[in-house]
Amino acid sequence: MGSDERRAIEAVLRSNWIGFGNESIKFERELVDYLGVKDGALLNSCTAALHLALILNGVMPSDEIITTPLTFAATANVVLYMGAKPVFVDIKADTLNIDEDKIEKAITPKTKGIIVVHFGGLPCNMRAINRIARKHNIFVVEDAAHAIGARIGNRMVGDSSNITCFSFYANKNLTTADGGFLASNDSSKIKRAKILRLHGLSNDAWDRFRKRDILINEVVELGYKYNINDIVSAMGRVQLRRLEKSLSIRERYARLYDAVFSKIEGVSLQSKFQDGYRHSLHLYTLVLDPERFKVGRDEIVRALRDNGIFAVVHYKPIHLHKLYREKFGYELGNFLCAERVGSNILTLPLLPQMSQRQAQNIASVTREILQGYAKRSL
Repeated sequence: MGSDERRAIEAVLRSNWIGFGNESIKFERELVDYLGVKDGALLNSCTAALHLALILNGVMPSDEIITTPLTFAATANVVLYMGAKPVFVDIKADTLNIDEDKIEKAITPKTKGIIVVHFGGLPCNMRAINRIARKHNIFVVEDAAHAIGARIGNRMVGDSSNITCFSFYANKNLTTADGGFLASNDSSKIKRAKILRLHGLSNDAWDRFRKRDILINEVVELGYKYNINDIVSAMGRVQLRRLEKSLSIRERYARLYDAVFSKIEGVSLQSKFQDGYRHSLHLYTLVLDPERFKVGRDEIVRALRDNGIFAVVHYKPIHLHKLYREKFGYELGNFLCAERVGSNILTLPLLPQMSQRQAQNIASVTREILQGYAKRSL
């Protein structure tokens, strides 16, 4: 957040409209243009986008949806919203994304679709995953909460035959404090999503205001309160204009970090700069080998915080949360790679607002702490 965002917000506050209106429509169109996709719907969260994506794909209570256990709870929770069952498939250690080689073994006659997660901003192997989906006649939804600006080849994540869901939460590469976006090259699905986002109404308040006419609302199907407003959309438009610059800064700092941490034994880095892929670098993660350190991950995170580095954890695997253990009988040992990563992963600050000196300090202090806790000289 800077002065440009404040001015944009103040302009909306001085206007005659602060709900979903002209700013939101412009932001929606600018996102569509940026992603190179046919259409999209602004929403109040990525969770809302994921939920609507399942509705648009006709998910029913008897269905099974395949996804990754290493993600934020919303990815699986929306499956429960539909009364369906999430079926987890383990991840790959190098990408931290769903292991496409294990997906087919999880497909049953009840499988309706797959939700893939571009973990940290690294795109999944969509060519392989889409091929599996076509073979078995199931849909794919892309959870791109971390991946605004990521690319596969010369196409943005979001510009595909799948529905793609983005997050503009407070800590994301593009933020509106809270917000989300549902992108698709199927305009009919987006048309329906725009009805579903506001209680299933055939027209919204902005339509009535703009047309200066008496438009009687008609509820055409059961919808939700998933719309966004012009205040946060104005902020998002500013953020979008400088997104590419922000991504370039993230890449510079990620390369700086890689140069330091790739030399430390017992530390694994997520693949980032693969040919044909652009990582959006929402997260910069280290995965520690517990055999190489005197203490566990949590103690190292505490040491980092004590030294002014706000490290965090992404994520505890979903199948180990109480709800999923009790409802579906998942237990430790079901998904070994996700469990090992979830117990040993930490995320370092990687922000475009940081200076080069701050990035260098984070790398240096983190290296010293890791070396201090090493079982042998690193």
